[in-house]
Amino acid sequence: MPLMRPRPATDWLPLLQEALAREGRARLPLRGDSMLPTLPLACEIEVAPLGREPRPGELLVFALGAGLVAHRLTAQRGAAWIAQGDNRRAPDPPLPRDQVLGRVVAAFDGERQVWPRRGERIRATRWVGRARLWQAARRLLRRRV
Repeated sequence: MPLMRPRPATDWLPLLQEALAREGRARLPLRGDSMLPTLPLACEIEVAPLGREPRPGELLVFALGAGLVAHRLTAQRGAAWIAQGDNRRAPDPPLPRDQVLGRVVAAFDGERQVWPRRGERIRATRWVGRARLWQAARRLLRRRV
């Protein structure tokens, strides 16, 4: 049996965006360590449509390759947004708005809400600062080469 290639996000993301706008919120499974320690390895995230312009520190869900990714918005460059996993040293490629499904409003382990926790705004500010420091360090290293 031939292997099926994953469909590009341009095929399915508009349908998912439309369904999310109609329903208002959706729960999606999250797997992976890119958002540790903020989000557990395996949990469910609740996603809401963007609505207003996102602010640095918010968690966004966006299409990357043939899948969805949940990472933190760390900056804006022109019309594109820059996101990065809390457990990553490098940012994702710049995101055009049409790649973004929505924002993460909660995370659950079973029925227990595990995110956001008390003091989340302070932690978000720290993560954004950390991402910007990594970016500055990379620029300095490139200049030295």
